[in-house]
Amino acid sequence: MRVSSKVPAQFKQTAVLDYLTTRFTYRSREEWADLLAEGRVRGNGRILTPDDAITQGDVIACDLPDTTPPPANFDYQIIYEDEWLLGINKPADLRVHAKRRYAQANLIYHLRRLRQPPYPEATLINRLDKDTSGIILIARDGETLRLMQQLFREKAVAKEYLAVVHGVPDPPAGTIDQPIGRMDSLPGVYRYGVTAEGKTAVTRYETKQTFTIRNTQYAILKLQPQTGRTHQLRVHLTALGHPIVGDRLYAMSDAAYLDWCAHKTPHPLIQRQALHSAAVQFIHPRTQQPLCLTAPLPADIQSLISDLQSPQ
Repeated sequence: MRVSSKVPAQFKQTAVLDYLTTRFTYRSREEWADLLAEGRVRGNGRILTPDDAITQGDVIACDLPDTTPPPANFDYQIIYEDEWLLGINKPADLRVHAKRRYAQANLIYHLRRLRQPPYPEATLINRLDKDTSGIILIARDGETLRLMQQLFREKAVAKEYLAVVHGVPDPPAGTIDQPIGRMDSLPGVYRYGVTAEGKTAVTRYETKQTFTIRNTQYAILKLQPQTGRTHQLRVHLTALGHPIVGDRLYAMSDAAYLDWCAHKTPHPLIQRQALHSAAVQFIHPRTQQPLCLTAPLPADIQSLISDLQSPQ
């Protein structure tokens, strides 16, 4: 399907990727970059690249592909189940809820509609980013959801993550207490950062292992978020000076991230952020019994650690 638009007055000498991302928010910046790379976007009849500038009055046409659901990794495991709760070990490359073109390519849709037998009332209790692996909690009814949300508000749910980061923190253990809010440095990119106007955010960290490869240091950290802000661990570790390995959104400069969106250059170590939700512990709100769920490190992070341990 071909769609076209005439560039309005507020866009003068604007990169076409910025224009598309800002004006047509039903696709992400990465999705628009992919369409540009495939030669699907034309300006005044000429195929455009992400860096080409457009201006007021230009006619931009795009050949949109069929709206088939994008691929998703549904290779998740149910690691706990009772009549009220599910505990799921989520792989990377799986969104947990519907967003833009991912109305069907997400965990909740799969649980409610595609899994056999289905879980028709499955509702998220906590969330993970698309490329963060590990434990997701699912309520099977509205009252359990309410009770679990109350536990989270009371900070009665202990969460533990593992991450591989650039560099070695000094001190090796501590608490990051810095507010987090939305940052708008890149058009169409939902990115967060430490800002005085943000919401309170607290993360405890502990260094578990360190590596030195060709004079470059890395570390495995245990992370215990005390609050639940969007991208909290990724933002806090970047602010600490030790971004997560593979985190393109927070470990790259604006220019490098834009270049990656345009060209999708593979990361030399891992193809997503090396962040995993490893354990969740709380008192079950229905049975009043302690519950501790654990999820082992997935193969890609294990492989990354093995590479860092190998003699160079």
